[in-house]
Amino acid sequence: MICRFRECNGAVGSKTIVIIVLLSIFTVFILQNTQVVEIQFLFWKISLSRVVLLIGALLTGVLIGLFIGWEAKAKSK
Repeated sequence: MICRFRECNGAVGSKTIVIIVLLSIFTVFILQNTQVVEIQFLFWKISLSRVVLLIGALLTGVLIGLFIGWEAKAKSK
């Protein structure tokens, strides 16, 4: 039997606790950084909330991590 978010005995695993703590810290950090910032990339200038920038960076990192994990898993087979 495969258990993803809980160990098979019903207890919450340490990995889940670490993820919840990190997401809580990130949420507090985001809520304290709501200023508008200007981003310049090559010829474009974009003004957006720092919250949007931080969430975008988090999602990009998660997607890259998932992709690298999938590639490593595929190579090990």
